[in-house]
Amino acid sequence: MAYDAIIVGSGIVGSFTAFHLAKAGCKLLVTDRGGLAPGTSRASDGNLLISDKGPGLLFELTRDSLGLWHAAIAELGNDCEFDVKGSTLVTLDPTQVDALRDHARSHAALGIRAEFHGDGFDRFEPDLAPEVRAVGWWPDDAQVQPMLACYSMARNLQQRGVAYRLYDELTAWQAGPAGIEARFASGETVSAGHLVLCTGVWTAGLLAPLGLSLPVLPRKGQICVLERGGVTVRSKIADFAYNSTVEDADPSQSGVQTAAIIEMTRSGTILCGSSRQFAGFDTSLDRATLARIMRDCVRVVPGLADLRIIRGYAGLRPYSRDGLPAIGPVDEHGRLHIATGHEGTGHGLAPVTGAIVAARVTGADHRHAAAVDPRRLLS
Repeated sequence: MAYDAIIVGSGIVGSFTAFHLAKAGCKLLVTDRGGLAPGTSRASDGNLLISDKGPGLLFELTRDSLGLWHAAIAELGNDCEFDVKGSTLVTLDPTQVDALRDHARSHAALGIRAEFHGDGFDRFEPDLAPEVRAVGWWPDDAQVQPMLACYSMARNLQQRGVAYRLYDELTAWQAGPAGIEARFASGETVSAGHLVLCTGVWTAGLLAPLGLSLPVLPRKGQICVLERGGVTVRSKIADFAYNSTVEDADPSQSGVQTAAIIEMTRSGTILCGSSRQFAGFDTSLDRATLARIMRDCVRVVPGLADLRIIRGYAGLRPYSRDGLPAIGPVDEHGRLHIATGHEGTGHGLAPVTGAIVAARVTGADHRHAAAVDPRRLLS
């Protein structure tokens, strides 16, 4: 059976890629060797944020993508706990107050709803530590439950006629001027016009046998989940220092970076993060890192010290060397595409990523396509 495109990877990036290609009228096959969304989307807190972006391309991509999230929810319904709860950026460091003020003002100048406040913090988050010196408030930041989002989109796509092949690994493919021949572990061969690898941190390994070197590395993150209790968390609370940990990356260093991220799920549990570390493909939990995360978070919201940790989890963010995603074709025929390198912004950027892939596959224009072309990174 011939398809217009085969999408490898059923996480949030693969799901939105299939969503936009289906809306463009393409006949699709979505495949994933590990079932539905078995990778990074299963180990994510689902933040959809612009508050942590400085002005530039990543900011523009995020602004476009958040609009596409709202459009998708309007079309699909909210079966994924999509919640516009806002973000509260805090600083306990007096020397960072001016930087936080400038950050909020730069966003406001670009049309983003952002406020700076030097007092009256309890109107945003009543349980902040008295040591907090200033806060910024981004009311339009959102959160989604990642697995529910992938499940919801899969149901909708199957109703539209999109085929899913799960637990069957793509073992080989050949790209030519006329399209792709893909072979699966089950022995079946499938032809398609295009093949799209939405495979996150595993993309570089899939391209290596083709002689393509893609500098996208796994960057590990860990999160603690706390029991329900008497602590109030209305928004996503983040230490302003989190913004710098996102941008401060040296793959040659294996040390752990942490900064407080605190948010409550709809069930009432509290997620505490976050860490960043170049540790290869290791997804084991490190107790010392979890303890460090909790120390960071308790400094911001002291009441968290009274709650028990009920579990923790780790995931791998696909980090690209220039901090931007790699979205587009990588072969001479324009048949093999990748969508990776989103680091910690995969859920926020998934809709615009899908739109860019759909434009590439169908021959349409997209204003950001050239800036995220993966050939800038390949060697």
